[in-house]
Order: sequence, then C-alpha cells, then structure tokens
Amino acid sequence: MNGLVLLDDGRGRFGPMVDLRSSFDLRSGILTTGERIAAVAGQSVVAAVVPEPIAAITANRHPELVVNEIPEGDGPWLVINGRLLQPPGDVSLEPGSAEVSARDGSIRRAVLDREGLQSLLDVIASNDPEASLPESIRLVERDEPPLAEHPWDIFATAGSRISIDLGLIERPEDHWMRLHGGTVIGDHPIRIARDAALDPLVVLDAREGPIVVETGVKVGAHSVLTGPCAILDATRVSDHASIKANTVIGPGCRAGGEIGGTVFQGYSNKSHDGHLGDSWVGEWVNLGAATVNSNLLNTYGDVVVRLDPAESRIRSGRQFLGCILGDHVKTAIGTRIMTGSVIGTGAMIASATSPPTFLERFAWLTDDGVRKYRLDKFLDTARVVMERREQELDPAIEARLQSLHAATPDPRA
Repeated sequence: MNGLVLLDDGRGRFGPMVDLRSSFDLRSGILTTGERIAAVAGQSVVAAVVPEPIAAITANRHPELVVNEIPEGDGPWLVINGRLLQPPGDVSLEPGSAEVSARDGSIRRAVLDREGLQSLLDVIASNDPEASLPESIRLVERDEPPLAEHPWDIFATAGSRISIDLGLIERPEDHWMRLHGGTVIGDHPIRIARDAALDPLVVLDAREGPIVVETGVKVGAHSVLTGPCAILDATRVSDHASIKANTVIGPGCRAGGEIGGTVFQGYSNKSHDGHLGDSWVGEWVNLGAATVNSNLLNTYGDVVVRLDPAESRIRSGRQFLGCILGDHVKTAIGTRIMTGSVIGTGAMIASATSPPTFLERFAWLTDDGVRKYRLDKFLDTARVVMERREQELDPAIEARLQSLHAATPDPRA
C-alpha cells in the first residue's frame, strides 16, 4: 500500500454536525473516526476525498494531506469511508476492488490505483447518489460493521469505543499518573494524565467502564465521573458535576451540571447546572446557566427527528435521544430544549418558551419570534469566543459560514 485515503462520501444524514467538518473528523470516542481508522490500519494518511463545500476546511485542518487530488505515486492506496466507525484491522481486498454496502452501494473500503482513485474523485464530485465506480473495479458486498448514517449512530455508541481507543492511542510510559486521591469504585481502567488535577472528594466510578482524564484537565471538588467516559485535553469540570456513562467531553471544554450519553466535539461551554443527555454538541457552543434538555418522550415512544430543512422527519428508532447542537449555538439562561431537537449552526436561543424541535441555521429566536442572525454580528461574536481559547477563525470556515448564511432563508422575508 502507498498510504491511506480517508473518504467522506457525503451520504450520511448528520444535519449540522457536518456543516463545518468532514464525517471522519467527527469525534466518535476518544478519537475522531479518522484518527481511529488510521490507527487500526497502521498506515499514514496521505489524502482525503470530501464533498467540495468542505474541501478547503479539510485542507486547512489537515495541511499534511492532499485533498480531492491524487497523491504522488502509482498506488495502490487503501481508501476507507469516514462513516466506518470501527474499521476491520485486516485489508482483505485485492488491488482494483472495493467493498460496498449491500443495502445502498456506499463505498466502505477500496484498494485503488491512480485510475481507480480518479474514478472515486469523479463519483464524489458529481454529487449524484446514483453515481458508481466503473465496472473495471470488482465489488464485494458487506454490511458489517455498519456505516454510520445518522447522528445517534455516532454519539449513542461513543462510550463503547472508549476502551478501544484507549488501546490505540500512543502515550509515553510516564504520561499517566499513579492515582492518589479521590474515591475509586470498580475495576475498569482509570487513566489520569500526570498533569491533570483532581480536587478533593472526586468520585471515579469505573464499575461499568473505563475513565480517561487527559492532559491539562481540571476536575472540580465533589464531582462524579462514571465510566465509560473521557475528559479530553484542557477541559475544566465544574465543582459538583455529574459526568455520567457514555460521555466524551472534547478538548478545551467547560463541563458542569449533569451530562450523560453525550459527545462534545470540543471548545464548548456547559459550565453550570442543568441536565444534558443523549446529545451531540458541536464546537464553540455556549449553554447558559440552567439550560436543560429532555431525552425521553412522555409516551416513551420512538423519537422522531428532522435533521435538515429540506428533509422530512425520520424515526430514530431510539427511546432516548436528546438534542443535536450545531457549531456556535448559544442559549440563554433557563433554556428548555425538547426531546429530539436539532438546532442549526449559528443559532441563538433567548426565549421564555422552548424552541421548536427544529431550528434553522443562524436563527435568532426571542419572545418576539424568529429572525435571521446578522452575519457581521455573528462573525464578530465568533471571533471573540474563539480568542478566549487562543484560537482564530479559519478563513475557509468563515467562507463556509458565509455560504451557509447566504443559503439560509430569512423567516421574516
């Protein structure tokens, strides 16, 4: 093999989760899916194939990769779909062949030369769901392990991948500290980075799964961490927080109150009291004090979700499903988010009543109704928020935000 190519085929229905990133950059455990794929494959990632609207973002996020072009050399290259959350360790494919889903023909994995890789680039560039690889490429049908298709496929199973990722990440022998302090329950692994800080009376409950606390993390006094869970680099956990099982808090976050079954992509704030369960939180989100969500219908029924303004509602097949919060979402104090809500990228909620279960990108919701967030004001706020974490707004992301804003209708027009 001449290296690994990560594929975002654009076929997943992930709503705002992929407005500003590829499917393989979604955090689906301690690692993003792309990081896990590379670790399991044991090969260097040399290129990425993604939908054109996020090509520049992907190139800036991964400057070492060739994006939507054929890398140097004659191949063959191993191509793996970024929706394959747990890729098999063996290749088991001959050059010139592709493993596809028997259900819908999605490309799962492939071993391609220059000509085959060009065919794949053409398929993705066409944005045609009926487009397929040429007959010269031999197809092998397979559906296990499954490709992720919806947001809950990623965050609802993230806890099960924490132990897998713990075995994949490479850390120096002295990275983890010998635990001293706190109350420890259970026999699953507990990994605390040497420079992490646990205040007095922290409880680490590892009866049901591992607990990972990464470098630079601070966990406040009287907090309870229940495994499987992972708190990633430079995150701060507030005093008295309850971080429940199957939770991954990405890097640079502020986490407080009750959080369970939820993935934070990174750099988001939920510092205060309030319940957040069975949800996904993008980057640069800020949840005001006492923001709460519901993750269970009073009927205990199947949660129905609308992921995109152009799509109809779909049945999730899940009894517990909270909310999906796009990047840069903001909520005022006391916001109540209903079961199965999808809040679009850049939306701002400051209303006394609960927002609708689907809120368009850049919605500015107050008690006076919904209007469209002014782009200049939105970008000014985004820059201020990011500067507080010593980050800058990437020009490619800014251009994408401008494009999304232009395509979003004004509800008052």
